[in-house]
Amino acid sequence: MINAQKVKSMAVDAGADLVGIASVQRFDVAPEGFRPKDIFLGAQSVIAYAKRFPDGVFSTESPVPYTFASSVTLQEVFRVTYGLIMRLEDQGVTAMPIPSEPYEHWVEEKREGRGLMSLKHIGNLAGLGVIGKNTLLTNDQYGNLITLGAILVDTALQEDPIAEYSFCRDDCEICLRNCPAGALDGMTVDQKTCRERSQSVTKKGYSLYTRNLCRKICPNRTGIVK
Repeated sequence: MINAQKVKSMAVDAGADLVGIASVQRFDVAPEGFRPKDIFLGAQSVIAYAKRFPDGVFSTESPVPYTFASSVTLQEVFRVTYGLIMRLEDQGVTAMPIPSEPYEHWVEEKREGRGLMSLKHIGNLAGLGVIGKNTLLTNDQYGNLITLGAILVDTALQEDPIAEYSFCRDDCEICLRNCPAGALDGMTVDQKTCRERSQSVTKKGYSLYTRNLCRKICPNRTGIVK
């Protein structure tokens, strides 16, 4: 019989650094079309997990190490997702991946994309962290240095408590004041403005992430400041 603890152990064995579980009822507040049962009618639980992101890439002004880490960490999350799905299927569980990309929903004029579901909101509702003014999910142990993944399953599992800690002080606006694109308002991010300033292409055609200050300068980048 599959249970929450066994699922978490399977996720860790597949390579996850963090794992949390939420019931589909927690997502009733999500926009219509982006709830678990809108994607997979048989969904009963949502499994969220994360891989750690290396802090050392912030020690240089070159965007190459950060771009490398972003690419590799995302592929590691995909690997965890695939491995966990196969393990769950071996246990008789139907599992549906919720990858961060590609986007099915795209508004060109706003350069605004949406995945099947918002992974940072999944992570929040599954107890992995809280969303800060920089709009990043931040965990008390690993800060915002995490890359998220999720799976929907047709099995009811014991859910984790939603994180109740906070890390953004009322008077802290370091990310808002220092965003080069002015894309943050403390609640949301203007995707068009952010994309125009955070990504570039080299002369040889390589894509680079050239801006990450919202992540880099957060006082809680590597965990909650006590």
